[in-house]
Amino acid sequence: MFVYRPFVLPLMALCLMAPPLVTASRAEKLDPNNPPKGVLPSEAKMGDEGVKQFESDKTTKMLDLKVPANKALQEKVELMVKKLGAATTRPDIPYTVKIVDNTDINAFTLPGGHVYVFKGLTDFVSSDDELAGVLAHELGHNARLHALRGQAKSKKLSLISLAAMAAMLAGGQNGANVAQFSQFALLGAMNGYGVNLEKEADSSAVDTMQKAGYNPSALVTFMQRLQAQEMRRPDIQLGIFATHPPSDERAEAVQGQMKRENIPYTPRDVEGGAVFSVADKADRFAVVMNTLTLLEFVKTDDGKARAQGAATRLNDLWKTDLKAYEIATTGNGTLTGRGQTIATPSAEDVKLNGVQTPAQVGEKWAGNFSRLFWRVQLNGKA
Repeated sequence: MFVYRPFVLPLMALCLMAPPLVTASRAEKLDPNNPPKGVLPSEAKMGDEGVKQFESDKTTKMLDLKVPANKALQEKVELMVKKLGAATTRPDIPYTVKIVDNTDINAFTLPGGHVYVFKGLTDFVSSDDELAGVLAHELGHNARLHALRGQAKSKKLSLISLAAMAAMLAGGQNGANVAQFSQFALLGAMNGYGVNLEKEADSSAVDTMQKAGYNPSALVTFMQRLQAQEMRRPDIQLGIFATHPPSDERAEAVQGQMKRENIPYTPRDVEGGAVFSVADKADRFAVVMNTLTLLEFVKTDDGKARAQGAATRLNDLWKTDLKAYEIATTGNGTLTGRGQTIATPSAEDVKLNGVQTPAQVGEKWAGNFSRLFWRVQLNGKA
């Protein structure tokens, strides 16, 4: 699961009510640095039982593939998983993909190569790179043997300690949801792996995406947008993500790995590669990005030159990951980005913008950029 914080309650409670885990045989070595290329027998059995229990749940509904758009989406995701799977350290796992007809922003994998993607996730991602990031993370759990390593670790806990911890933590929505999943489905759908193994899956995803030709920056942009969505709409159904909000620590870890491996961090490419341009309007020149107007200048030769200069400077800053907090204004209304001058309003610009002073023009311009950054944070693109 592309989760962000350990979620221990369901794992503990389900250990009490589910049948014994399928265990790895002694001949099956659990070395994540030298994993088997294909599926281990214990993984196959564990995954098959998980599939049976998840799909037999009356609330589970798969996407209707008789609908052309749904079929096209299914084929697209299958091709992505095939491409990503071949780029993992376990390329011989025969992955199967199913899309769950559910609006939750969710995805998970079960041992043996069973991948479930919720329709809500495919609607939420802003690009193929973001979808590939989630999928690569899920495949990373299989590549790093997390299901078997997780169950091996859980066996060290006694039933008494499990019962005590479950009783202590039970209650609320999480407690009510416990009974919805078997222990096997939990290995994928609820992932009690913990933050360290989640970071391992992130690390695996970076390498897999790079090898498969996707932009690993999308891992970070997805985390950031999901966090912004949760803050803006606390009632939104985020599936498993609801209890695992994006972690700044994990996002920083991904960026750190990319830096060590000399992989360019280019979030603006993930965000659609939009650029600032100059729009020639009836009575003014405007600096715009897609449909959003950021700056407006009087329609004179000087106004056009200043608009073009501002657009050029903004594009240079944007490509190097300009942040909202790096936009500022001075007392005379000059708009700056990362300390560099972007544009200074003239007396004519003051009248054009319908305010009284240059400082108010600067404030208006800065407010437009606040809307731009908020739009990008929520939608993944301008």
